[in-house]
Amino acid sequence: MPKINSIYTIPTCITKSVSDVISQELSNSNLEDGTIGKENEILHYRKSKICWITTDHWVSGMMAHFIRCANTDLYGYDLDNWANFVQYTVYDKPGSYYDWHNDLAESEFNSNRIRKLSISLCLSSKDEYEGGEFQILTGKQMQSFKMDTGDAIIFPSDYMHRVRPVKSGKRVSLVGWMGGPPFK
Repeated sequence: MPKINSIYTIPTCITKSVSDVISQELSNSNLEDGTIGKENEILHYRKSKICWITTDHWVSGMMAHFIRCANTDLYGYDLDNWANFVQYTVYDKPGSYYDWHNDLAESEFNSNRIRKLSISLCLSSKDEYEGGEFQILTGKQMQSFKMDTGDAIIFPSDYMHRVRPVKSGKRVSLVGWMGGPPFK
């Protein structure tokens, strides 16, 4: 995989009112415990609630646009489409977190495709939660972000990253993975 020791942030212009519409629509879904991998294991390094958004949902279309902008401006990867459904993630209890991991995986839609770019889009105001910082390793450097409503971070799916434990409040985000053919 080509290494670009950089992440991409994009000014999405998503306002609190748009964020509230998204959250209100998706919070009516059945939230379940976040799991890891194809075996749906609940492991010691993740504590959150999630639901899945189909790739033809308007929210997924908006997020795909952000990833395609990042890919055009910085990465230049051979991308096809979503590698998985988009995830709505809620960290709403003290101690909710997601420990260090990367997003490398085969596409759930096509076994000849892999995840290449990941996106994390925050729907919560940074004033609505304590803790919950998004941290990412780019090369040998760790970057830390206290994400705010509409903040989007796009990065290669092999980058290690985490969400630090939420101390109080509620942190809500959207996460997705755009895929394409394996790197040569």
